[in-house]
Amino acid sequence: MKLLNPRTRTLLYTGILALAYFVTGKLAASMLGLVKTEPSPVWPPAGIALAALLLQGRRMWPGIVLGSVLLNSTGGVPSAVIATSAFSVTLQALAGEALLTWSGFSTKLDRLRDVLALVAGAVIGSTFLGSILGNLGTCIFGWAQWSNFPRNWWTTWLGDGMGILIVTPVLLTLKHAVNNFKSPLKKPIISSFITFFNRQNNQLPITNRSHTFSATENRYNLLFLIINYSEIALWLTLLLSVSWLFFCSKTQAAIAQYPLEYLPFPLIVWAALRFQSAGAIFAYSIVSYIAIWGAVQGGGPFLAKSDNLKQAVLFLQAFTGTIALVALMLAAAVAERQQALVEVRRTAAMLRDREASLANAQRIAQLGNWDLNCAALTATDNCEESAEHHISNIELRWSNELYRLLGFAPGTVKPTPEVFLQAVHPEDRELVARSQRQAMLQRQAYCINYRIVLADGSERTVCEQSAIESGAIAATVQDVTERHRAETALRASSDRDRLLSEIALRIRQSLDLEEILNTTVAEVRQFFKADRAFIGIVDAGGVHLPSPVYAKVVAESVGAQCRSLLGWVLADENLLENQKTFYANNRVRSISDTASIQLSVPIAQLYSDYQIRATLNVPIFLGDELFGILAVNQCSGPRQWQEFEIDLLEKLATQVAIALQQAQLLQQVKALNANLESQVEERTHQLQQKMHELQESNRLKDLFLHAVSHNLRTPVMGMLILLKNLLNKSPSDSLQDVPVSRSILQRIVQASEHQLTMVNSLLDAHASEVKGIVINTLPLHLPSLASAIIADLEPMLAKNQATLTQDIPADLPQVKADRQHLQRVLENLLTNAIKHNPPGVNITFKAEVIAVETALSYEENSQALTSPNNPLARCIANGISAAGDRPRIGETTQKNQETLAKFNLDGSCKMPRYQGQIGNIGSKLPGVTVKMVRCTVTDNGVGISAKQRESLFELYVQDPNSRQLTGLGLGLYLSKQIIKAHGGEIGVESTPGGGSTFWFLLPAVKSDEPSFSIL
Repeated sequence: MKLLNPRTRTLLYTGILALAYFVTGKLAASMLGLVKTEPSPVWPPAGIALAALLLQGRRMWPGIVLGSVLLNSTGGVPSAVIATSAFSVTLQALAGEALLTWSGFSTKLDRLRDVLALVAGAVIGSTFLGSILGNLGTCIFGWAQWSNFPRNWWTTWLGDGMGILIVTPVLLTLKHAVNNFKSPLKKPIISSFITFFNRQNNQLPITNRSHTFSATENRYNLLFLIINYSEIALWLTLLLSVSWLFFCSKTQAAIAQYPLEYLPFPLIVWAALRFQSAGAIFAYSIVSYIAIWGAVQGGGPFLAKSDNLKQAVLFLQAFTGTIALVALMLAAAVAERQQALVEVRRTAAMLRDREASLANAQRIAQLGNWDLNCAALTATDNCEESAEHHISNIELRWSNELYRLLGFAPGTVKPTPEVFLQAVHPEDRELVARSQRQAMLQRQAYCINYRIVLADGSERTVCEQSAIESGAIAATVQDVTERHRAETALRASSDRDRLLSEIALRIRQSLDLEEILNTTVAEVRQFFKADRAFIGIVDAGGVHLPSPVYAKVVAESVGAQCRSLLGWVLADENLLENQKTFYANNRVRSISDTASIQLSVPIAQLYSDYQIRATLNVPIFLGDELFGILAVNQCSGPRQWQEFEIDLLEKLATQVAIALQQAQLLQQVKALNANLESQVEERTHQLQQKMHELQESNRLKDLFLHAVSHNLRTPVMGMLILLKNLLNKSPSDSLQDVPVSRSILQRIVQASEHQLTMVNSLLDAHASEVKGIVINTLPLHLPSLASAIIADLEPMLAKNQATLTQDIPADLPQVKADRQHLQRVLENLLTNAIKHNPPGVNITFKAEVIAVETALSYEENSQALTSPNNPLARCIANGISAAGDRPRIGETTQKNQETLAKFNLDGSCKMPRYQGQIGNIGSKLPGVTVKMVRCTVTDNGVGISAKQRESLFELYVQDPNSRQLTGLGLGLYLSKQIIKAHGGEIGVESTPGGGSTFWFLLPAVKSDEPSFSIL
């Protein structure tokens, strides 16, 4: 079946269901001898239909319809009745399945609720509906008479219910039995048989090398198999024999008066108790089938004790229904009981595991507990002494770990408060007894720490805390000895660290070397409660001792009963080297009793002269160099130095070293401050000298630039005038011919013009750096300017085979610009696009209006109003230059002079009267949207690399591949200065091989703005 696809499997199951419905219906009709209009008292197809829907789902309903149609079609039933019958039996099965599914029905029938749901929902409920619909159809379409409707409905209802009650549980049980079937003839069982028979014949057992089982387990499996199957065989034999004897034999009338039909009941109960639901279902099914068969054959007690056949059928139905209900309910009750027992065993096992886990956790955590039921606290009288005596003898419940904590073996002593107090330290018994008494009598919880004394005399610290809930007292006792020791050590360490910080603070409060040393020895002696503390230094760390002294005690704090060691010197060089070697590795000298160890003669003499009985010495290092030692002496007697004392003294030595380093740094700072003023004065003089040299260099540069440009311009202009005159003369005006060809003269003229342009650009660039570019903005019609420039560039376009296209809208507003300077920018951009691209390049000049968001700060506004690049700033007196033979950029026109006179400016531009108003609104002016004209020059040439774009608008770029108009790199630099002077921006967008786009922005003239000569 698993090899078939789901659709084919569904069709196969549907066909099997239809066939089973048809066959069982025919068998029931033939066995009971039913005529065409007579209903069946037992109808197995109803049970088959319901079982199919429960096991395979509602998709099996076509099989019910098909089986009903086939069954009725073979009996000569009219089509209308066939359809009504098919509808009623299908609806009956679907209704039964829906009710059982809704109730949470389990096909295992191992719960009492499943049995009740089967009886109420399917046996009674769904069959009630199906019998009404089916008999209504037969009466409506004339197949049966209306007078027989009650009898037919009752018989159909009981017959379908008996069919479901007898057949459906059997099919459901068979389905689960097939799914869960496992052959008992496994290898262990086969091995058990072989082992058993070999032992009987005194032969050696056959060894199975794949599986090894113990003899006990094999014998148990074999005996269980034999007993189990023997019991089944015995039960089945008795059931078949008794049922056949009483239901298939001809029963005499006298014997029929006794309820012999209930003799199989004990066997059914046996099956329910031993074999659970499956055994009970098969037992009552076998009994029911034999009883029905016997009644059909004319035997059994039902026909003998009834007056007619109808009464016999009624008795049979009552019997089968009774044994089925009893068997199902008894089997379900037994199954639920066994499930409850399994759950109880599982819970008990889990409880045992948790108890073991809890005991293990208590052992690991060293945690015991005791508890007491408050109902046991029933004092004999009201006096306090009697109550206390009663409490001391109350039996508590101790955990095994509590026994061990108190030093007892579990269960060896009676767990009473009196026994508990015997293990408590005598000094803590009163605390423990009072706390427990308050908990028992006054219901007050507590949490205390106390000591217990074990049998070996050792002491342990425990923490006991109690809780009182629901009339019971529970308390835990945990061994916290290690934690208590750690807390004690931590508190002691915290106290030492606090004292160390305080001492270190007092030591480092001063930066005077002598005061640091004296404070150190005083604090150390006080903290250690010693007789003497001193510091000895060697010739190190900048401390120079007079020769031949090598070491000296420079600071000391000593008790009145001891001799002072201050000023003692060590001049023995060998002994000093030995001491240095000892302390060089940061070693500590700790002597508990100087009289009990072997010492060198000088050291022993020193200890004897100054009454030193115990000493603790640690080195003091400044960087990697030994500065001296910090020593603590006990003169009154020997002293055992503790680890924390050694550690503390080492830390103090470190703090002393830090303080000494700070003192040395202070001395160095003082020495540096002494020379600081002279160094500052010297650096200031050098800076002034450099500034003077820089100013002189700038003056010489300006002189050189003006001289060179003047010397270059004069001969170039003269030569240019001469060449132009020669070219303009006609042959008739000259007696002699021009000595050179005209093409050569033209090239000389072009070179001279280029040189003159370069010189002028150089001067303009210098002037823009020094004074800025002065512009005269007027409303300018951009298309006319572009047309004029393109017309001038026609020869160059033709020479380079370039194409230049204009894309300027007719309604483009005028721009605020200086015509001369804007023409220069456009010529630079267009000339560069022509000259620095291969022949045949396509160039597009485009102009459009865009909106730009802008917001000027107050500082930017003030700078713009006072900048020489602003039209209002052309009042600056030095903006007019008379140098050179041609008009300068900074020169003003007659109209500009009139404007200057109108503003009454005397050479120092003043802010307009609304400047203060602008300043009062804050550091930022409101944002505004202005209209700008965006002009672009786009070509499809070679493009520009990213590195070249970064420095394209800079001055004096020496890159042979850069797109510059002049060799000095001035064209684009001046273009940027001109656009910025107009209040616009300029930039470039390009990719190598993808062409370039140069763009710049200029302010557009508003439609309502008057046209002034100077804006």
